[in-house]
Amino acid sequence: MSPKKRLMKKHRKAQSAPAFFTSGNDLVSDMKQKPSTQKKKSPQSSSRKKKPVTQSDVSPKPSERTSQKAGVKKPSQKKLAQKSSSPSRNSEEPTLSHPRTAQSKRKRSRTEESSSEPSASKRTYRKANYAFIDGQNLNKAIQSQGWSLDYREFRKYLEEKYNVKKAYMFIGLITTNQTLYSALQDFGYHLVFKPTIANKFGEVKGNVDAEMVLYAVTQINQYNKAVIVSGDGDFYTMVQYLQSKGKLEKLLVPNEQAYSALYDTLDVDASFVTDLRKKLEYTKHNSNK
Repeated sequence: MSPKKRLMKKHRKAQSAPAFFTSGNDLVSDMKQKPSTQKKKSPQSSSRKKKPVTQSDVSPKPSERTSQKAGVKKPSQKKLAQKSSSPSRNSEEPTLSHPRTAQSKRKRSRTEESSSEPSASKRTYRKANYAFIDGQNLNKAIQSQGWSLDYREFRKYLEEKYNVKKAYMFIGLITTNQTLYSALQDFGYHLVFKPTIANKFGEVKGNVDAEMVLYAVTQINQYNKAVIVSGDGDFYTMVQYLQSKGKLEKLLVPNEQAYSALYDTLDVDASFVTDLRKKLEYTKHNSNK
């Protein structure tokens, strides 16, 4: 075979054979003919060494970021199941509120309660009635009719009939009547004493008119209405004044046959103790009650 044919055969084999079977000269010639598509690495990038990947380099998920910032570990599924089954904290423990808000709540509850109830201005508060008794006039008028008054029953009658919560009895002071005074106080009378003087006939008198008028007028704002027990004409002006002020509940005259005719000129609501004899007469049976 001629040398020319041998070169041609070698050239064909070189073209059909893989690159790793080619000779070094052919590789160099190929590299010169075909530029490499790979980018050249810079000396800096080649000099850098890859750091080993740590847990801090891994970027956490958004939910994990919030928990890491707060410094709270993410609860496990068991803990979450326990929390969902257990009652909420709000139902167990009362929430703390600011003192001002608590005060405003209290004020609101008070206003609600007050709105449901009638106000004090709308309530009709009724004061109790007082009785002003001329003790000497009452005792003498009853005895002149031949019977004795049961003072215990008379006090009950004043309270039940006229709502008398305080009964003043104006009476002359006699030192030998201490037992009578103690009994009257036990029955519920407020005794107002006046010194007594004996006249030339031996009768003991204690003029209580001024004291009775003074008590009735000075205490007029403390009672609703007044019950006057007397038939003496000396109290005519006081009775007229109380009637003009709308403060007279009743005028109780002890003796229908002996009382001042001045009261007939007044259009007053008057009654007579004589008509109550069956109810108020003192007997031994009543004294044992």
